[in-house]
Amino acid sequence: MIFLVVVLLMTLAISSGIAWAQGFEDPMVQLRACSLVDRTQRQDCLDRLSRTISPDSPSPREGPNWTISETTSPVDYSPIISAMTSSRGGGAGPTMKLWIGCRSGRTEMWLEGSEISGHGNDDIISLRINDGPSLQVPAIASVSRQGVAVGGDVIRLVQSLPDSGVLAVHLSMSTKNGHDAVFALGGFESVRAKMAPICKWPRAAAKSRN
Repeated sequence: MIFLVVVLLMTLAISSGIAWAQGFEDPMVQLRACSLVDRTQRQDCLDRLSRTISPDSPSPREGPNWTISETTSPVDYSPIISAMTSSRGGGAGPTMKLWIGCRSGRTEMWLEGSEISGHGNDDIISLRINDGPSLQVPAIASVSRQGVAVGGDVIRLVQSLPDSGVLAVHLSMSTKNGHDAVFALGGFESVRAKMAPICKWPRAAAKSRN
């Protein structure tokens, strides 16, 4: 009789452990919960866990995608600031880097990559924010670093970037094959807020994204 009671209690504990493991939304917490279950039932817990977690389940929210660098000009000691993010999945070619920076009162956006160097007179950069229309701008020489810079009204473009979603870029080069890249925009609002006073972006431009 006592043996039957013990068996029933163990069965309830195991079932509760499995249910407890499935009750958490965080897969890592669920996995740790399964590790606490009796070894004979652990595989069953893990099997159930694998069925409840969809392959398309969103990954934990990532932090800002941007790296900010600040320094001063060795010439006039004016502030220099830049923000960089690397391309994510979606591009067909090698990893590219998107830079936004300002020095000496000039704001610039440019692209860097192992296969990007120089530009031709007919080079075009196509930009697309999320599912919006494509914007074509000329590719110009970058005064900040090696690579290709975005022509046109860069400040207005920077102010129009959202704090989420992606920026798809296609660089069409007259002398080489084109390059594609996709950049995650998560965390850009805090980057913009930090850069705006240093770059002295006009308030009118800052309101244009609202």
